[in-house]
Amino acid sequence: MKIKKEAVYVGIIIILAALCAQFYYSFKWKPAREIRVYYNQDIAANEQIANTVRQADKFVYFAIYTFTLSDIKDALLGAKYRGLDVEGLVDRDQTAGLEAQAKLVKELRDAGIPVAVEDHSGIMHMKAVVTDKAYASGSYNWTSAATKINDEVLEVGTDPGVRQQYQSLLTKVIHKYAK
Repeated sequence: MKIKKEAVYVGIIIILAALCAQFYYSFKWKPAREIRVYYNQDIAANEQIANTVRQADKFVYFAIYTFTLSDIKDALLGAKYRGLDVEGLVDRDQTAGLEAQAKLVKELRDAGIPVAVEDHSGIMHMKAVVTDKAYASGSYNWTSAATKINDEVLEVGTDPGVRQQYQSLLTKVIHKYAK
């Protein structure tokens, strides 16, 4: 009888250890070099962008061609209010031609977020955001049509090398047009 009791205790300990490991890997562990590619018709791309911004701890830099979504704007404002360094870049013609984008850019600036506007004869066609933890980039503009109607792709990743490349690129172009 004593042996069966000890075997039961050992079995319980093994089961608890397995459950703890499962919990850790399911809810806490994320690969340091994770890269995911999404099709906008399969996921809410705007939520992926907003979550990338919300998870930042130090900074958020973005460059976006067309930007009219208030949930992403709110995530950027939230990052600024949490004390993060938030800076952006938008296209001149899109901002001048879309009242919704001009209003959104004004709201960001009024909150103390520097948003530069490109000033060359071409277009600023990037669609990217980078934080101290992750990046997101692709064909996806931050608009309702891009979220619900168009065929778009969005890559979201945490690979440190790729993330650093996006950080270097975005800070370079943002500061190129900052006034």
